[in-house]
Amino acid sequence: SLNRYKEIEFEEVEHRDPLEIIAELEKLDDEIRAGLAELKEMLK
Repeated sequence: SLNRYKEIEFEEVEHRDPLEIIAELEKLDDEIRAGLAELKEMLK
């Protein structure tokens, strides 16, 4: 089988810092909460 002798190449993947991702999620969560609060006020 040709695949047995085929050289396998791995690409190095660069990952972001988990704390950076969490901070971004918290920021998005704050924006969503602010938008929902504004929407609630419009519906009153």
